[in-house]
Amino acid sequence: MSGAPEERVRALKLLIEQHLTSTGITDRIDRALRERDKDNVIQDISRENVIDKVITELKNSSLNESVLEQPETKPEIPIPPELETRGKRFLQVSLTQGRAFIDDLENNEAATFQLHALCLGKRMSSKPVPAMCEPPFDETFYFCIDQIQKRGSLITCQSRLLLTIVRTSHAGHKHLLGSCEVDWRQCLDKTEGTLLNLEVTGTKSDCGVSVGLLTLRIKMLPALQKRISSEVLKSQLMMEKDRKIERERLFLMYTKQWWNEYLALRPAHTDRLVKIFTEDELGSTQLVCMMLAPLQTPLIESARHAARFVSQIPCSQSHAPGGNSTSEQWTSLHGFLVANNGDVESHCLLLCSLLLGFSLDSYVCIGSRIKGTSHVWVMTLGETGVPTFWDAITGQRYVTGDTLPYKTIDCVFNDKSFYANTQPSNSISKIKFQLGEPVLWKAVSEDAIQSMRASKDTSNMQIVLNPNLIDPYHTAANLEHQLRRLIRDEREQHDLSTHWNDNLCHLLLPAISAYEIERAAGVTVSNEEFQHAVRYAVPTGFTFKGYPAQFNHLNIRQIFRECMRSEVCSDLITSHGDELELAIKIRIYPYPENVVACWVMFACQYRCIL
Repeated sequence: MSGAPEERVRALKLLIEQHLTSTGITDRIDRALRERDKDNVIQDISRENVIDKVITELKNSSLNESVLEQPETKPEIPIPPELETRGKRFLQVSLTQGRAFIDDLENNEAATFQLHALCLGKRMSSKPVPAMCEPPFDETFYFCIDQIQKRGSLITCQSRLLLTIVRTSHAGHKHLLGSCEVDWRQCLDKTEGTLLNLEVTGTKSDCGVSVGLLTLRIKMLPALQKRISSEVLKSQLMMEKDRKIERERLFLMYTKQWWNEYLALRPAHTDRLVKIFTEDELGSTQLVCMMLAPLQTPLIESARHAARFVSQIPCSQSHAPGGNSTSEQWTSLHGFLVANNGDVESHCLLLCSLLLGFSLDSYVCIGSRIKGTSHVWVMTLGETGVPTFWDAITGQRYVTGDTLPYKTIDCVFNDKSFYANTQPSNSISKIKFQLGEPVLWKAVSEDAIQSMRASKDTSNMQIVLNPNLIDPYHTAANLEHQLRRLIRDEREQHDLSTHWNDNLCHLLLPAISAYEIERAAGVTVSNEEFQHAVRYAVPTGFTFKGYPAQFNHLNIRQIFRECMRSEVCSDLITSHGDELELAIKIRIYPYPENVVACWVMFACQYRCIL
């Protein structure tokens, strides 16, 4: 192409050479070099403005104007120095434009878009950009594919590039706007890479509806020494597609037969909540087992810390809609993490994956609550088959003898197994949990599940959790300063003065620590030291009052509003009395993915007047 950068350079060099020759400048330089030394030649060229004259003549020239007027091409983005390692190869994903995000034609909320990329289990995120019809995305990601080359051929790697867009409102509320998926191997037969226009499809109520378009270029850096032919690449992709379709066809035939056998066992089975398939945020039908994968991370210390972490991720609904079904669309682990909120199913999938990572015999349960509504939760089985139930929304555990909030269980599953309850009663109080007994539980063939997993992008299920980037101590100090101001303003509206007791503020820390340990470990902590400290610090004849509250966000105004809705807290903040002094303490416990448990404790002391 005449517009290629290399050819444009050669064309400009030729034009400069022609102008230097036609104007006699070349001869003058040759003559000067014969008569003087090189230093004097350079001085003469500078004094006579030879270079400026060449540039002026080139601008006025009509020679090869079509070459000079070629549109500028974006320069190739080099590999960042920190990634440039000898022998490494990278997949470069350059996001250049967003278009047709029509839901944000009139953006009055100062919202932002952020794109999250997942490939080969590695996660990357773009900078937030204004939410508008044509969001100005301009980002480049690099995914190292060196390990793929060592294990085998690039052409046989079935890992996909998953792109997810999250919309964040001005108030900080996140919404999973949409996702798209692309096979990055499309660039293997092109040294210059492949330019793609991808349609982003919406989730939940907008599932299958286009919410926008993304333009990106994918290429190999450095380029492959031996380019893969288009015919070979096309043949490989078609073979994989045909094999996947055949596997899905055979599995569908198997599950139809399996379902008919299950219904034939007992007529009441038609009313049980047995969910083998679901739909992900891409609108693809998935075996529910494929939505799970054992996750291991050094950022989570134990199974109970995993439950605490998951429970602190905001929940968009407290339970599934009424009726004999759970949500029709389930969000993948990646989509749930980047959105930082999700429904009960998303919480259960993440918690079960983390528990599997701790080598616990873990399952997602589908059944109903005491109130009769359908629900999803997590179960672990001990060596004797005794179940422990985990509420993924609250983090609470229920063992034998506890009062359970659940009524029935119809099926359980994990990443390798699926079991449907075939017992006469599906009431938890009557269920036997020997999952290996065919007369009690009907299993889907593990070989059939493994066959489906063979066509799944398993590398993107082995995602890595990101560490928390929040400074808990500095952030807590800032929030305390803001909260003091809000309390002072509130008290001024009631014509009350405000006096703080800094020593009492510090004494609240042990109480908060005990509360968090109790929530995270599930054990009651004796807090005798705090009680003794309060008795010692609070003067004789004074009364002490305290109120703890815990939140999963750091919006101090929202925290204050929620606290003021509590009659106990509101009375404490607006209390009045002799020698009244107030105290507050905020403590932030960070978890992965910038998830937090934010404790706020209010207290006051005042003299009792009989």
